[in-house]
Amino acid sequence: MKLIAGTLLLATTIGPSQAPQSFDQLSQAAKQAYEGNRDDEAMHLYAEAVKVRPDWSQGWWALGMINYEHDHYAECRDALNHMVVLDTAAVPGWAVLGLCEFGAKQYDPAFEHLKKAHMLVPPRTPGGQLLDIADYHLALLLTRQGAFEVAQEVLMRVALRVRNNPEMMFAAGVASLRLPVLPSDLPAEQHDLVQMAGRAFWDLATQPPEQAEADFKSLIAAYPKFPNVHYFYGTFLAARHPELCVPEFLAELQVDPESIPALVQLSLRYIVEGNAAEALKFAKEAVARSPESVGAQLALGEAMRASGDDIHALSAYQAAERLDPISPKIRLYLANAYRALGRPEDSRREQAEYSRLKSEQQNWP
Repeated sequence: MKLIAGTLLLATTIGPSQAPQSFDQLSQAAKQAYEGNRDDEAMHLYAEAVKVRPDWSQGWWALGMINYEHDHYAECRDALNHMVVLDTAAVPGWAVLGLCEFGAKQYDPAFEHLKKAHMLVPPRTPGGQLLDIADYHLALLLTRQGAFEVAQEVLMRVALRVRNNPEMMFAAGVASLRLPVLPSDLPAEQHDLVQMAGRAFWDLATQPPEQAEADFKSLIAAYPKFPNVHYFYGTFLAARHPELCVPEFLAELQVDPESIPALVQLSLRYIVEGNAAEALKFAKEAVARSPESVGAQLALGEAMRASGDDIHALSAYQAAERLDPISPKIRLYLANAYRALGRPEDSRREQAEYSRLKSEQQNWP
């Protein structure tokens, strides 16, 4: 997915130049070469200009963008690493740096830099085409990591602005079916399934609920035995018709008895329904099967609290905090548990940690 960089390239405008020698002459000649579609010449001139003035962030940006347009990912990365040092608040710089690293298959730094770009833009602020593309790639990496819910939240934000994009819809299907792979690594025999799931997700974001409901029913009818199909539908029902979601989560357990997400959702639903015994049963099973699951530990903590066992609830929240020490949400669970146990100082400490972590992670789902 290529970017159109012409409107983004900025350079100093001066009068007619002679042989490029000074910074002004080099920058103007570089701009003219780029506008004349002489990209090789433009890259050379911008490279010479930033040697003369290494603190020229717009020159590094231009050099990075031209290299990106030609799939020169290493050169793009190197140029934009200079730019973001000079302008740490430059959303486009962080975004394209992450895209270059993604193109070079350097997925760990790509994730950090795409996340940085995402967090610099408030959720309700239009980010434009560049941020949509960056967020799409961020969601790909979140899916690859197994952070499916966060990937879906990022893609939902994209879907509300990008109404019809088959490539992005397909990626949404991968995340919604909880497949920890990049779309390019998906087996061909799963493409139709993933496309159907992606369409359901996209219609959920952009169409009336009735259309999404029809999509889900078609998906269930076509692939009733594929893992996470019933779970995906169950999450849709949990948000819109919560009284109907339990059968879908139970159906998921028939397909995959080790589905930790289904066990967690059942526990949480039974808490809402006031059935603490069933909630505790499913939460304990989730933790027994996957003690490293943050969601399972949190569900166990909530089920313990619903059962009146605040001491063991605290132990479960503490286990979740050890697994994910930077989660603001977990600090709130801990603050409430300490308050229930009559430990106000500990409660205030966790509340303060919540505020600190939330401030550090502004605009993150």
